[in-house]
Amino acid sequence: MSFSPSSLLNHLERDLPAGATGKLCVALSGGLDSIVLVRALVAARGAFSLRAVHIDHQLHADSAKWSDQCARVASDVGVPYLSRQVTVPTDSGIGVEAAARTVRYAALKSLLEPGEVLLTAQHADDQLETLLLALLRGAGVNGLSAMPACQAFGDGWHLRPLLHFTRQQLEAWARAERLIWLDDPSNDDSRFSRNYLRHEVVPALRRRWPEVANSAVRTAAHLGEAGDLLAHLAKADLETAAAGAGLRVDVLSQLDAARRRNVLRYWLRSRGARAPSTQQLAGLEHDMLQAQDDRTPWVRWEGFEVRRHRGLLYGGAPLVEFSAPETELSWDMRSPLMLPAGLGVLRAEPVRGVGLAVEKFPEPPRVGFRRGGETLQLAGHVHRRDLKKLLQEAGVLPWWRDRVPLLRVGRRLAAVGDLWVGEQFAARGDEPGVRLVWEARPAILAI
Repeated sequence: MSFSPSSLLNHLERDLPAGATGKLCVALSGGLDSIVLVRALVAARGAFSLRAVHIDHQLHADSAKWSDQCARVASDVGVPYLSRQVTVPTDSGIGVEAAARTVRYAALKSLLEPGEVLLTAQHADDQLETLLLALLRGAGVNGLSAMPACQAFGDGWHLRPLLHFTRQQLEAWARAERLIWLDDPSNDDSRFSRNYLRHEVVPALRRRWPEVANSAVRTAAHLGEAGDLLAHLAKADLETAAAGAGLRVDVLSQLDAARRRNVLRYWLRSRGARAPSTQQLAGLEHDMLQAQDDRTPWVRWEGFEVRRHRGLLYGGAPLVEFSAPETELSWDMRSPLMLPAGLGVLRAEPVRGVGLAVEKFPEPPRVGFRRGGETLQLAGHVHRRDLKKLLQEAGVLPWWRDRVPLLRVGRRLAAVGDLWVGEQFAARGDEPGVRLVWEARPAILAI
């Protein structure tokens, strides 16, 4: 099968998701693939509106040249055009190529209109390279399914209509049409794994198996369907195992190993975690499922951690390290107070008859954290209680108990976050007071 505008239109119309508005947005880079895509779409004259967007990563000296080329192409074919500059972090820890991809798609998502379909120009050879890279990483079904032909994306969808064609087919059409495109010199650098596969491995595979790229597309599609089935199974298991945003250890322990790992992976993805390696997942299973009930084990990897408490697993961003006993902040209560270590913001809201009677403060308050041995007489109560016991009874998770902000006046504990006020400083009757509001409070309470 050769490439043509009509064959592209046939695949596009078949793959367009239900509910698409008919508005298409091409991610235009200036290279062969995206130039072919936008030119062929214009030539196909389908029943859709079309615009082009270029993301300038500013990673090489000729980036402005690429943007100008895209603008000329869009102008030549009469397509509305937008260019957006982005900054790619060089210290992200995932490599420049992956960081650029992350920033690019974030920018494209922000530019997409509701119901609009983003079209990118990955083709069958790109799919083969992606599949091979995933295979070499030892990826599972989701990784081996490579790039889906269509997926939800922001307020619209992301479609890859050129996956049905090889680069050779695209280039043949481009040369016949006498198109002009730019070549990125970094694509020739075989120090990058994808380029090494493209220039060294794939040509050898193609000599032996000419249809290897098309075969990879079919394989990835099959694996995508298998991944969807595993996701449906995980959802069913999660309905039984979930407790709020957590997971019940007793239910997980009753599942066979494969189903347990499947639901764990699905739950971790739903919590925003990067997929753990086989070794990391095995460590999670061992540490979380076999620990004694009175233990609170935790595991951490790549910006995520899982902790266990009273038979439940909790997942989220790792706690930021800071020296809680040594941290103390002055606060005049007139403006919000930013807490350390991503713990949110304290704000004092004026009220009457409840909260803290600030007029009773003999000196300005300070905000700190547990040092150990604190006691508090709750407003309306007669006896003082150990703060440690109060936090336990309130269901504050063990790893958050030293991170609850404490308002002290002199040596006296006046308030504990937005949980309690001390009897000595409580506002009564019609007394003016302030209520502490803990904005962006972490999920400190047990489920």
